[in-house]
Amino acid sequence: MKEGDLLHIRGQNEDGTSTKWFAELVGIDEDGKLEVYLLEQTNKMGGHIWAYASDWQTIDKETVLKVITPDKNHYVKSYKEYGFVPTVEENQFLKVGDTIPSHIMTPIPLDSDQEVQMKEDDSDMDDFIVDDEEANEPFTHAPPNTEFVRDVHQAVNQYNGWTPQNGTERNVKVFIDNLADKYQRQDDNRQFVRGRTVDYSKPPTGE
Repeated sequence: MKEGDLLHIRGQNEDGTSTKWFAELVGIDEDGKLEVYLLEQTNKMGGHIWAYASDWQTIDKETVLKVITPDKNHYVKSYKEYGFVPTVEENQFLKVGDTIPSHIMTPIPLDSDQEVQMKEDDSDMDDFIVDDEEANEPFTHAPPNTEFVRDVHQAVNQYNGWTPQNGTERNVKVFIDNLADKYQRQDDNRQFVRGRTVDYSKPPTGE
């Protein structure tokens, strides 16, 4: 076993009955005990969100039932073998086989098609998003003088009127809205310094 391995552990409930715990190995102490962070069920989203504990603890090697060594090129596949699905939110996981009611809006789960995107996320976003802090320029809407710009602005305006029809669509909308809110709040500060404001949700279409 080595650091980063995902473990199934023989645990014990408060009533003394046996159960299975989940953990990530982060070290081995001088006595040979395993130092781990437990992956625990939280109260978030009706209990459907699992997250690693903030404090590590030690366990005996003899309690380990199964070891999964993550493949960095197949991160999601490794976690599914572990029994969980990573989501777009850091340290928020869904349990494989968990039935989630459609009215509960959990973070968007990552699937195998998104593994490369996740691994290269930072570099991809660098290409896609202009770093306004480095450029020292606040956001401005592109003038609607080309078909491409008009199409993009029209799509934004149509999105504003979109009403999700199911749980999956609601999850997508929550993710997009949260991402947009993050960057809008950052840009608002730059706009304020210059005494300006921008209506991000209503770009001009030239109509």
